[in-house]
Amino acid sequence: MSIKLELPYWTSHHNMIIYSLLFYCDENEHDFEIVFNKKLPSNGAILYFKNETFFFDYSDNVVFIDEPIRYNYYFKRSLDFRCNTRNVYPLNFQVNYSYKALNFLKRLSFNDLINASNRIEIFRCMDYFNIFTNLSHNAMDARFFPKRIEDNSGKIIFQTRLWNPEKSCDLEEKQRREIQNEFRIEACRIIKNNFNNVSVGIFPDNLSLKTAPDLLLDVKKTSKKEYFKSLGKADIGIADDGLKDTPGWKVGEYLLFGKAVITTPLNTKVENFIEHLNYEKLSSRNSYNELPEKIEYLLSQKRYLELAHNNLKWSEIYLHPRNYIKRILSIVEDQVLT
Repeated sequence: MSIKLELPYWTSHHNMIIYSLLFYCDENEHDFEIVFNKKLPSNGAILYFKNETFFFDYSDNVVFIDEPIRYNYYFKRSLDFRCNTRNVYPLNFQVNYSYKALNFLKRLSFNDLINASNRIEIFRCMDYFNIFTNLSHNAMDARFFPKRIEDNSGKIIFQTRLWNPEKSCDLEEKQRREIQNEFRIEACRIIKNNFNNVSVGIFPDNLSLKTAPDLLLDVKKTSKKEYFKSLGKADIGIADDGLKDTPGWKVGEYLLFGKAVITTPLNTKVENFIEHLNYEKLSSRNSYNELPEKIEYLLSQKRYLELAHNNLKWSEIYLHPRNYIKRILSIVEDQVLT
């Protein structure tokens, strides 16, 4: 049985679908063909399977990057919870992970390998020893993710970055970035001031040097390899909305590593992701002052361990490459039965 994946070009937005499909085809002994079509939207992908078309919309924005009516099934990452279009389904959270990265390179043609649009991810893929890039695909191999929960005495993690408002021409986006940056800076400070067992800070760049010099992370510790080491030693992950007021990739990483989550309000559809069972929610986009109370609640009686177990189980179903494609294709089977 053959499956075809069509991409505009290879970016980090596509790693989740690429490597999940590689996992699925390895496990089920399916053929897997990949083709590039520069006419597709940059954050989109099309999967062809059993005469059905599946469009994947990995955009940060709730706005559709293509027309759902053109496909049998349309899966969207940042899906507005008010959307009720018949053939549209949520992609929940996104994670930048890999699986047997060098094996995927063997499936690309020579022209694909030398395509300038693919060169960044090819370079990251080939960096097997995590030496030349901070996003080496080998460092993100899902086979090495935790398989069980470990108690790190309630350690809190929030390693983040700032977005420069002046680099956006859109007034609404400028205001969004200002609120976002304020939350990230003040959240790091309030966590550091109230708790000792923490790993918090901001990626060092020109903006953070000016606005939060007291919170700068060691740049040598900001690679994905080093970040995952830190994440593995934490218990409670803090998250806030990313661009366009939609969840960033950090939440998915917390879940795959089996961490309790405290986040700003979720504005997009996420399947079976339930407050108090999977996460604790702040009341607003900038309510960083509520963090100590939320953290204390999770630390009390080690409640964070219960959420951690729930999230590791949830991520296995909805995010891990073992089930990511399998779950999506099962929707087709359910439609046939009904």
